[in-house]
Amino acid sequence: MCLILLMSSVVFVKVLKKHWEPRWNNWLQKRFPDTRQITLDIQRIFVIPTMISAALVLTVLVLALMAINFQNSLIYGLSFWLLALIVMAIFFTYRNLSGLTIRAIQSSPCFAGEKAVFELEVSCPQKQKKTAITVGCKHEDVVTVNLQNHHSLHIKLSHSTRQRGRFKPGRLTIFSVYPIGLVVAWSYAALNMQSIVYPVPVLHRSGENGKGLDEKAEQGLEIINGSTDFAGIRDYRSGDSPKHIHWGAFAKTGDVYTKTFVDYASHDLWLEWDALTIPGVEARLSHLCAKVLQYYGEQQIYGLKIPGKTIQPTSGDAHKNNCLTALALYGDPGEI
Repeated sequence: MCLILLMSSVVFVKVLKKHWEPRWNNWLQKRFPDTRQITLDIQRIFVIPTMISAALVLTVLVLALMAINFQNSLIYGLSFWLLALIVMAIFFTYRNLSGLTIRAIQSSPCFAGEKAVFELEVSCPQKQKKTAITVGCKHEDVVTVNLQNHHSLHIKLSHSTRQRGRFKPGRLTIFSVYPIGLVVAWSYAALNMQSIVYPVPVLHRSGENGKGLDEKAEQGLEIINGSTDFAGIRDYRSGDSPKHIHWGAFAKTGDVYTKTFVDYASHDLWLEWDALTIPGVEARLSHLCAKVLQYYGEQQIYGLKIPGKTIQPTSGDAHKNNCLTALALYGDPGEI
């Protein structure tokens, strides 16, 4: 019988959650719309009792019954004092959260599986001080903020990621139990911020058609009449520069020869989608991501060609970030 009642209760809770959860989310969306900045006020702060305050309220009720039964003034006074303590805790805990402003500043990209970092500014009015306010996402790292000596503070929050693309964290939860922990004041903040999550860099050594990109890049085209690499000697021709005359050969043989030089024009390094034989979209993106990091570390000049996107060869941090972002947003409907 107990097992049947327990199973019935579980089913009832699941049905109730399924029915009310969409309504709850819609209500939260209206109360906490996406924005770059939010200031907590009476419409956005909720105060609920903790287990300690619930036990204290029960104690007050018992004491009140005892005071009525025994007509004891001391018990009356203790009951009213404890009740006033709860009321004052509600006021001061709410006041500790009221007026707090949270603003999104910037985010840092990361690779899939790592944690994206978001930078926020937490501030309060000049005449207020805030103590022991916790900010963070559910099941993620949190930060405790104290605004005593400064009225503005920058904090960084990290959030786990699983797959590449645009990543937007869930609602931030802000709460405080200051000053005595009898009640908790909490609120949400749906900040309009997002980060770019790059593919996981995985290098596939045999993933390219024919010659590897490195081999193809090392071959060059000889440019005659260059000035870099010595190519040999030839007979002197009218108009040859005196500085290219092989004076050593002239001293030995009496014949005039000219030293020749060549330059090499290297092929551009291209990371090409069509040159890969790796099966699977994500595997190709991971391989190209690893190659971008490799060429960046080697200070190579390289370009990227993927369906719908071509980035011309160059180098540097900005170019690396552009290539990684293009790989991260491959297939994104919002990417042009």
